[in-house]
Amino acid sequence: MEKIKSTINLLKTMLHTSYDTTSLIDDTTNKLNKKSVKLWLLIGVCILVIYLSNSVIGELKDIGVEALFLEVFFLLLQIIVIFQTILLGLNVMYFSEDIENYLYLPISNKKLQFTKFAVVMSIIFGTELIIVIPSLYIYGIKIVENILLYDILVVVVLFLISIFLATLVLVLMIPIMRIFRFIKNKYWYQTIVALVMTLIMITPMTTQLFLKPSNMEVEQNLSYYEENITQEENLTDIIGKITKANRYFVVSQLGVEILKENNLNSWINILKLLVLDIIVLIIYFVIGKATYIKDILWSLSIYDKKKKNKVNLNKKCKQKNKMVAFIKNDIADILKNPTFFMHYIYNVIVILSVIIVLSITIIPTIKQSIIENIDVSELSTLSFDFASFSIIIGIIQLVFTVSPISLTGISRYGKNAIFFKYIPIKLTTQFRLKNIPQLTIGIIIMTAILITIHSLFPEINQIYIIYMFVIGMLLNIIYSYILLLIDLKRPQLNNENEISVIQQNDNKLFKYIVTAIICVILWYLQQITKEVQIDIAIYIEIAVFSVILLILEFIINKKKDKLYEKIF
Repeated sequence: MEKIKSTINLLKTMLHTSYDTTSLIDDTTNKLNKKSVKLWLLIGVCILVIYLSNSVIGELKDIGVEALFLEVFFLLLQIIVIFQTILLGLNVMYFSEDIENYLYLPISNKKLQFTKFAVVMSIIFGTELIIVIPSLYIYGIKIVENILLYDILVVVVLFLISIFLATLVLVLMIPIMRIFRFIKNKYWYQTIVALVMTLIMITPMTTQLFLKPSNMEVEQNLSYYEENITQEENLTDIIGKITKANRYFVVSQLGVEILKENNLNSWINILKLLVLDIIVLIIYFVIGKATYIKDILWSLSIYDKKKKNKVNLNKKCKQKNKMVAFIKNDIADILKNPTFFMHYIYNVIVILSVIIVLSITIIPTIKQSIIENIDVSELSTLSFDFASFSIIIGIIQLVFTVSPISLTGISRYGKNAIFFKYIPIKLTTQFRLKNIPQLTIGIIIMTAILITIHSLFPEINQIYIIYMFVIGMLLNIIYSYILLLIDLKRPQLNNENEISVIQQNDNKLFKYIVTAIICVILWYLQQITKEVQIDIAIYIEIAVFSVILLILEFIINKKKDKLYEKIF
């Protein structure tokens, strides 16, 4: 009993150092802080997930393929868990700032490994509590009859599937980390391992989406769906591809079958999941018992290997454009520092890859299904409207949120930020130059998404693609300006390291608030221009965001003497 209590206390301590909950929990009452912005933001995210799930499930139910929601849901779930575990496995299991302190304590190898594993799973379960579980419960309310059994199955299935996927990632991470030990820079080491792990785990699964399933597989997949599907022939390709991708890890397809059947037979598949979990857990802890402490000690010993390069004085002392040098320094600071690269560039690469792969594999089939099952008279009424235009702009804005570079434009320099005071560049010019990295990644996001849209929907007039880019660029600048203003007004300059700049930054919640406000504006403009021609509606939208940008420019110029007052 004493061992269990000490393990729980150790877990609480590690969770506190791995995930900042100070704004969620009131220190005086030790309860949820109702005044916390983070708390209300999480509630808002949960409500949004419920609304979107309700809409999607309702649409699928109308055409008799509501179970397709589970197929897509578990496909996305395994991608989220895998991606999250890769980052947590490196940051929590091996390169956490608190690990070195625990090595001096009388904690056994087994206990340290188990507790760190529990921290990883706790963070994953916390994410699922907000994003994943609400979606599945909405499905149960709208579709399932035996809701009591379904509620129990949801919790058990998510628990077992998450443990299997996370443990599998951690098992594969051990040999991958040993293979790349020749990299002596610990930050680049983490970056390379994360990239390789992502390719190993995600690539084989996503390639299944491009393979056409056999007739036998199609018949097998369709047997799970209701017999009164009106568009069965056109949905076979989508169902086959997604089901095949889910079967790549076995557990996801078991999860689909368990929740779809929702009866006592589901417990047989639960037992299968349990057996798979036990096997992979035994493998992980057996290997970890022999390697975990050694790997930690090695990771702590990694150093930045400095090369003695000859200095070219002519090149070194050559006069350079000060603004170009300022921009190069800022971009190099992100690209050369793997911690910033992982959180600002790597995240975008993964998210864009997932969006593009899913889009080019699923959307063509959906288009074909619509075309083949609609009357010629109704087909002529289908056209690209302002609602579709606004949805695409909203998606672009949501992806912007993945990489909030400007939110740490000042904070990532820590106490050295005071040197901006002595740079021979006007403060307003510095402000604009500081937004270049954010604007650059935003342009990459817009270009990738718009090229994908143009290839999938060539019937959309190119002028609308240009309009999307123009409005996207306005939002890109507005978003970047606001984030940098937030960082200047609430700079986080007392960070211990690069990781704390990002993970323990109190301002990171504001990026969601800004995105939510922009999406509300997009929705409102779409609502009030329903009776207006699409071109006029677009001009109105451009005008609105141009005015917002001019207001921001006015504020920046008027408050130029106070922009940097919090760091000087």
